[in-house]
Amino acid sequence: HGFFKPTDHTGGDLYDLVVLNGQLFMLLGDATGHGFGPALSATQMQAMLRVSFRLGADLDSAYTHVNNQLAEDLPDDRFITAFMGFLDPVTHKVSYHSGGQGPILHFHADDGSCDWHKPTNFPVGIMEIDDQQSAAELCLGPGDILALISDGVYEYNNIHGEQFGEDRVAEIFRSHQGKSMSSLTDLLIQAVKAFGGDAPQEDDITMVLVHREPDVLQVRE
Repeated sequence: HGFFKPTDHTGGDLYDLVVLNGQLFMLLGDATGHGFGPALSATQMQAMLRVSFRLGADLDSAYTHVNNQLAEDLPDDRFITAFMGFLDPVTHKVSYHSGGQGPILHFHADDGSCDWHKPTNFPVGIMEIDDQQSAAELCLGPGDILALISDGVYEYNNIHGEQFGEDRVAEIFRSHQGKSMSSLTDLLIQAVKAFGGDAPQEDDITMVLVHREPDVLQVRE
């Protein structure tokens, strides 16, 4: 499930969910700033990645070449934090690069714990990559959730300047893990708004939630 709520008519965030060659491609990007300029930068990255994959590039080479091209194209004060990865629906493994985008939340359904994965590299387009890097990996167990959430949620401030933070996000997942991903998204947005109160939304909010269904035997038990 994907969700996007910009602060203005356009925003610098974007997400993509599409099946390519039998695997689910997942993208969440956050370009610096707000408005049309950052929106164009984010969609440029999305288009470049799509073309790369259609031309046969793998994830590692696409990440490297797109980063290096954006490092040439973007102004010096512009960059994009971005998670890009593929989910194999047979092995349930996720291979990914996270250029400055984090934390990445892996919710474990068996014990309600959360792994918080840091970015694997610096933001996309900020500088060139000399050596191609291998993707990081994680594996989704039965019932697990991979949550890509922009800092518009984690850093949402209330009127006292307190941030919503990781712990409140984790508690929503623990308390409502049986819900659909669209319902879980709605609950998280409601919690953020309730926490913020009268404080305005200051950053784009974007989420991608990917859920591995529980095993049939687990459901019956």
